[in-house]
Amino acid sequence: MATRDPEAKRQQLLDAALTEFAAHGISGARMDQVAKRAGCSAGLAYTYFKGKDELFDAVFEQIVRTIVSTVPIDADDLPGYAARLYDSHQANPEVARLVTWYRLERGEAALATPLAVKSTDAKVDAVRAAQAAGTVSDRFTAEELVALIQHIAALPSGDRTRDTVAAAVRRLVEP
Repeated sequence: MATRDPEAKRQQLLDAALTEFAAHGISGARMDQVAKRAGCSAGLAYTYFKGKDELFDAVFEQIVRTIVSTVPIDADDLPGYAARLYDSHQANPEVARLVTWYRLERGEAALATPLAVKSTDAKVDAVRAAQAAGTVSDRFTAEELVALIQHIAALPSGDRTRDTVAAAVRRLVEP
């Protein structure tokens, strides 16, 4: 007799939803396809999530948590941080596609979920402290530097892109 594992099923739904949303966006994704990918019925999917929007939000929050835990900011080595963030983007291209869909369908301001705001605030505070210590340039505000680093780290892959990302951020932040 099989035992039920609600958390495992919820995670299967989140994993399936990441694939579905990355491919089709919020509008184009279908809950029945998410359920099929997760190996369950659409009814069971609705037991866990009220609908596509709630499921999409849960996937986005999971992405933020994963990136924060696997690629923590290091204000003493922002070029290295940018290179690791670039590596994360390259290893998980579906995440970049999902974030792009989020921006297209919900707008840039919608990315400001409570967890995303908290994460960004922590990064800004770390950069601001490094600026105050004189180890990071203050040519740009801490908020601008964090945004610039994140955007540079999202460059598409190429022969020397990782090195270019690190070099660009090094030049950007050097005092």
